[in-house]
Amino acid sequence: MPQLTPIRSDALRAVGYDPASRILTVQFASGATYEYLDVAPDLHDAVRDAQPHPWAAFGDEIKQHAFRRLR
Repeated sequence: MPQLTPIRSDALRAVGYDPASRILTVQFASGATYEYLDVAPDLHDAVRDAQPHPWAAFGDEIKQHAFRRLR
């Protein structure tokens, strides 16, 4: 799992991205953590930069990717 970067958001606590595997890791405010697969780097950048409402801005686009829950 890539190192997570804390962000200012009501819905998200932190995000991380591994460019080699194109996996976006999202930790929600609840503590639940998900990996979203085959995410383009520009989507990660957009999520990181869309504070304080990254999930509202890009959640629908992110949810189009296959995912797995880590915790």
